[in-house]
Amino acid sequence: MLVGIGLVAAAAVVGSRLLQPQASVAVETDLHAVVIDQLSPEDPNTSLRSAVREDMEGFGLEVVEFEGDAVTVGTYRSLGGLVPSVLLVRSHSGILRLEGDDEQHITALFTNEPYSKTKYVTEQLRDRVLIVRRHEQDEQLKFGVSPLFILHGMEENLSRTVAIIAGCSCLGRTDLAEAFRARGASVVLSWDQPVSLDYLDRATEYLVDALLAQEMTIEDATVLTMAEFGSDPEFGAILLYYPPAAGRYTVAELVQ
Repeated sequence: MLVGIGLVAAAAVVGSRLLQPQASVAVETDLHAVVIDQLSPEDPNTSLRSAVREDMEGFGLEVVEFEGDAVTVGTYRSLGGLVPSVLLVRSHSGILRLEGDDEQHITALFTNEPYSKTKYVTEQLRDRVLIVRRHEQDEQLKFGVSPLFILHGMEENLSRTVAIIAGCSCLGRTDLAEAFRARGASVVLSWDQPVSLDYLDRATEYLVDALLAQEMTIEDATVLTMAEFGSDPEFGAILLYYPPAAGRYTVAELVQ
C-alpha cells in the first residue's frame, strides 16, 4: 500500500517500441476526445479549457469532460469505453515511494475521490489504487491510480489514443506510459519532473494547438513548445514523449 506525495524527482526516459500507423490519413468526424481536469475547481483555468475544446472540436473530435468530484477511480476504469482518440489529463501526479524495505517507486495519477480504507480493498493491496495527497502537510487523503491499475483495472482498451498528461513527473519513469501503451495508446506526452502550474497550463495550451490546430508531428510540436517556453523555471521540467518512434507522426496518422 502507498501513501504518496505528488512532487518527486524523476529519472530519464529511455526505450521505444516501433509504431506502424498509416500515413497521410484524414481525421474521421466521429472521433472522440476526453478531458480529465482533476485540478478543477481548486485551480480552474477556463481559458485553457476553452482553447483546448476549440482545438479539439476544430480537429473533428467530440469532447467529453470530467472535472472536480467527477474525477474518480471509476473515471479511469471506464476510460477505454469512451474510445478517446485524444486524451488530456490535467492533474496532480508524481512518482511515489513504495512502503517497505526495498526502495521501489511507481508513477501515480491523482483523483478527487476521498480515501476510504473500505473501498477498492483488493486493488489497494495490489498497489493498483493508491493513497495520495498533494503535499506532506495535506491532511486530505485521496485515491490515486497507478500503472498497474491502467494495465489491470481499466474495463476496455484504448484505441490508438494520443495521451497528453499535464502533471508532474509522468515521464520521469516509463511505467505509466508503458501501461497506457499496453492498453492501446499510440503515444504519451508529459513532463519529466515536478512542474509549476502556470507554466504547465501555458505550455499545455500551446502544445495542444501545435498538435491539433497546426497538425504538427509529435516531435515538431514538442520541440516548438520547448523552444517557446523552455524548461520549467522553478523545477527544470522538460516536455517529453514516449515512445520516441512516435515522434515522426501527426495525431491524424497515429489515431487511425
